[in-house]
Amino acid sequence: MTPLALAALVASCAAPGPSQGPAALAPEKFSQLPLTANGAAQMTAAFADSAQLQRVVDDVLANNRDLRAAAARLKQAEALADAAGARRLPSVGAGANASRQRAANDQGQYNNFNSYGVNATAAWEIDLWGRVSATAQAAGYDAQGAALDRDAAQLSLAGTALNLQAQLIGLGHRLKLAKETLVVQNQLLDLVKARVGAGRNTALDQARAEALVAQTSASVPALRNAACLVRLQLDVLRGQPPADCDKADTDPLPAMPEPRLVSLGALPDPAGLLAARPDVKAATVRAQAAAARARVAWAARWPTLGLTGQIGWSAGKAGDLFKSGTQIHSLAAALNWNFLDFGARKAEETAARAGVDAAVAAAEQAQLTALQDAQGSLSTLRETELQAVAQAQAADATVRARDLAFKRYDAGVTDFYALLNAEQERLAAADALIQVQTARATALLDVHKAFAAKLTAN
Repeated sequence: MTPLALAALVASCAAPGPSQGPAALAPEKFSQLPLTANGAAQMTAAFADSAQLQRVVDDVLANNRDLRAAAARLKQAEALADAAGARRLPSVGAGANASRQRAANDQGQYNNFNSYGVNATAAWEIDLWGRVSATAQAAGYDAQGAALDRDAAQLSLAGTALNLQAQLIGLGHRLKLAKETLVVQNQLLDLVKARVGAGRNTALDQARAEALVAQTSASVPALRNAACLVRLQLDVLRGQPPADCDKADTDPLPAMPEPRLVSLGALPDPAGLLAARPDVKAATVRAQAAAARARVAWAARWPTLGLTGQIGWSAGKAGDLFKSGTQIHSLAAALNWNFLDFGARKAEETAARAGVDAAVAAAEQAQLTALQDAQGSLSTLRETELQAVAQAQAADATVRARDLAFKRYDAGVTDFYALLNAEQERLAAADALIQVQTARATALLDVHKAFAAKLTAN
């Protein structure tokens, strides 16, 4: 048996089979689904039709530096995949040479010699063990993974930008509420001062009214600063230098979503979610690339066989090129096998196989993370929907209580302290309602993001 045949026999016994790939971990269905009601799809449509939110997404997708880097990595991976695929084919080259040398002849006399030549060469490695094709396959998987990474980055950044914009809208409404409340509270303070002057109220009532105004005033800079920090984050996502936070927002403040149970339409089941998520698909592709590289490492342990061929013309005068008798040609085969490397290539194969196990584990972890995101966003949306409805009822009740307390105070039935408490409760309930509505809006966006759904209309 020849050494090459023996190597083929040994290699066939040790050849790695195809990777099993990550296990499917999706459950049959999701729990804690959001409640639905007739006409409840309006909130989803409001997001899709918002020109302001659409501009945010467009700015991010057009200018975000992380997305530019992802696009560049995709272009790089595609070029490397093309290069790896081209190596499966023969390489052909052409050359020309001219030389002049002075050397002694048989009689010891020195003469000048000219030499001219042109040639073409071809080389091809016969892919005995699939090393070259596996290398090309791994590079192709890398390109697919880079494309999916770009898609995942687009989805993540768009979702993050919309989430921040929803927070900014909520902060805008909280700031508006605080400013409007300050007007009412200052009017109440003026009323108390007038009554103190008339002897109908005490200095304690005036001090309490002044404290309420001061507390509400203190919330304004805190809300402005929170809105500034959100704007700065949005500027970074848009690929812009930080803007002046004191600059007034030119866009009108969008209305807060009304407390309403929302309908998301037909959500995919857990298996459908995993099939739609680009980050999960990217992790699976990376596991396939690792399996291909394990085959490359295995094939590197065995002999390589290469063919080379050359055809050309060589003459002492340029004018004699291509004439009969000046042609030269050759054809050769070379077998190389580094069979004694003290286990280096075996260790590299072992490392590559461990890389497959790591990539498979990472792909399964990506599934679990995607399922966690989806189930968590559904649960959060369900609970914030219920919370928003209850909080809206509480806000309405505190408005009625404040109005009743004012009437009773004005009629002299109750003291100023009851009116003060009613006003504080009204402000707290109204502010809490805006926060809950903001949380529900961001929860809805998180559901769309988790399910890799379209966040806004194109």
